[in-house]
Amino acid sequence: MANLLALTLAKPISTLSRMWGHVGLVLLAGQLLGCFAMEAQPSNNAADIGADVAKHPEVIYSADLATKLKGIKEKPSLKVEKVSTNDSKSQLKGELTLESFVDFKQAVNAKLVIHNPAPHAISLRYHSGMTADLVLTTEQGQRLWAWSDDMMFTQALRDTQLASGESLVVAFAIPPKALAGIPMEGAYLEAQFSGIAIQSGLPVMAPIVLLLKLE
Repeated sequence: MANLLALTLAKPISTLSRMWGHVGLVLLAGQLLGCFAMEAQPSNNAADIGADVAKHPEVIYSADLATKLKGIKEKPSLKVEKVSTNDSKSQLKGELTLESFVDFKQAVNAKLVIHNPAPHAISLRYHSGMTADLVLTTEQGQRLWAWSDDMMFTQALRDTQLASGESLVVAFAIPPKALAGIPMEGAYLEAQFSGIAIQSGLPVMAPIVLLLKLE
């Protein structure tokens, strides 16, 4: 009778031991998963930081700009010099002017005036909807920025005439990112007229080049 009672009591105790064993495994697994989650957390934070930078690129831009301006006085000015070009064979004459530079938070407006001094009209052809472009390059010829980079134009031929004594006016805006990209030694700002002469297929106006320097 005593042996039978011992066997009966042993079964629940054995079952209880197995249950506690399973509980221990579950708790251990939970702790391990918690550790892995804590180790994976920094990578999620890194992804969040990357996303924030992508949403706010001005953070990087401001840091680069601050480094660039170390050699420039607190309130820089933009010095503009006209560079001589050979325009003796140009049928049209052009003039490029810039408004005053304020700071690196505001764009600088530019205006290109194309004039026909000939006593007769000049027939012009454009290969797209762009009448003229504005390009910023280093002294070595490396392209830094172009007005057309941020624009879209129709890809269709346009034939027009510019009467004697008439002028075309093309307006541009030079964004802060382009101004901030000007090297310490300066950069060339070139106005390029897109029209060509219908009769000869040659350009009718030489590029106008200005040297820009931050001081």
